Amino acid sequence: MAKYLRYDAIYVRQSIDKKDSVSIEAQIEECKKLCSANFKVYKDKGYSGKNTERPQVQKMIKDIESGIIQKVVVYKLDRISRNIIDFYNLYGIMQLHDCEFISWDEKFDTTTSMGRAMMGILVVFAQMERENIQTRIKDNYNYRIRDGRWASGKAPFGFKNGKRDGKTTLIPVPEEIEVVKWMFKTYAESLNISLGMIQKQLIEKGIKGHQSSKGFSRTTIGHILTNPVYCSADNLLAEYYQKKLIEFVNPLQQWDGSFSAAIVGKKNRSLRNENLEGIVVYITNIKPVINSRTFIAVQERIEQNAAVASNNTPNHNLKELSGLLKCAECGSAVKMQTYPTLTCTGRSQKKICSVSFKGIKLETVQDNVATQVQKYLENLNETQIKKTYKMRQEQKEIAKLEKELEKLMELAKFSDNIAERVKVEIDSLIVKIKEKQLKLKTDRKDDIIGLRLATGGDIEILRSIFDEDGTLVFNYSDLDIERKQMILRVLVDRIYVYKDGSVNIEWKG
Repeated sequence: MAKYLRYDAIYVRQSIDKKDSVSIEAQIEECKKLCSANFKVYKDKGYSGKNTERPQVQKMIKDIESGIIQKVVVYKLDRISRNIIDFYNLYGIMQLHDCEFISWDEKFDTTTSMGRAMMGILVVFAQMERENIQTRIKDNYNYRIRDGRWASGKAPFGFKNGKRDGKTTLIPVPEEIEVVKWMFKTYAESLNISLGMIQKQLIEKGIKGHQSSKGFSRTTIGHILTNPVYCSADNLLAEYYQKKLIEFVNPLQQWDGSFSAAIVGKKNRSLRNENLEGIVVYITNIKPVINSRTFIAVQERIEQNAAVASNNTPNHNLKELSGLLKCAECGSAVKMQTYPTLTCTGRSQKKICSVSFKGIKLETVQDNVATQVQKYLENLNETQIKKTYKMRQEQKEIAKLEKELEKLMELAKFSDNIAERVKVEIDSLIVKIKEKQLKLKTDRKDDIIGLRLATGGDIEILRSIFDEDGTLVFNYSDLDIERKQMILRVLVDRIYVYKDGSVNIEWKG
């Protein structure tokens, strides 16, 4: 089979006719000297070289990819591209398809070792330029979020894109904001609620989102309910995100509730993910519409519902213990087939367990759970007060050290002599502040249960465990099933049941 004939390509371009510019015809004549007898001319007249979106360039690229071009010749490098990265990408296509490149003016000729060396240098510069562009984009993005601007593109439901004081922001759409408020309130306060139930009610009301004329998807509802752009960026929200160990753009002093917050860098990752590198939270220039307590309560409930959904389908005959009971022997779900006797699904369904709960009634397990929950709450209340006081003292100490550091930094500005004398003290203060901040961050992470309980202050279903001063009251056994269920969702990850009906509770946090 005969090998197909390959030819040389001459590419010429002239954006406009100028007296001092080399004409299309002159370019062709010079390039012909470097071609074989078998050549083809690709000519773009009246086009800029700022990118490769030109008809004849695109046609030439297709011919290179088809393998019929063995060499591209240009009069000057900027005829084919003024953008070094575009040329770098084009040259990459040439390399893939065994196509050489020659520039008459710069004496670039990849058929020679010197020409290939020069092209290698050009490639290095192209990569540097690409990295510089990425850095400029990143710096510009970081500047915008540090400035409080809305930097996440299209407006979420409840808002429209706009500007305030010359800065990008979100403008509330009143009728949509009312829907958002309803969604948060309903999800926070309704019993046994789910995203699907919210979706169904929105459809029944005829309410539609920005993305689809068919109404809200569950995914969209989830995005709305986890988006802090609706929420007051105050101290409580700051504590919540500190426990997630994500990066803060703004100092804690700015978390005063005047504006909302926004998270960037998630890229479809959940904040439950172990790898949160690159995720940052910043304070926007957008006024909040949801208080932080309601927002955090919704986040906790979403996480709990997700955890329950990932387990076996809850058995509602288990009342407040639904979805929480596990066999201590095999780890399978404990359910109820015939009231009030429990059964291990590892024994009844999977045939991997020998444990029988025959004779063990639900009420026995409920009483054992109630005893442990009561004790846990009593211990929690005592330690919580001590922890809160201790952390507040640490915060005050950090603030005091920061003021001292600020004074020394101001003093150092007066002269080099003064700066040299206070340098050691400045360095020492910085170390102390960093150490205390790290310790406080660790304490806050350990204190996640206390925060979860604190977020329930505005929700009716949790008020029964607080008095007016915010102190816990210990009447778990007297609560109804719904309130017990909510408290268990806040506190408990799972409950292991032994064959004698005793329990071992795995607490959250």
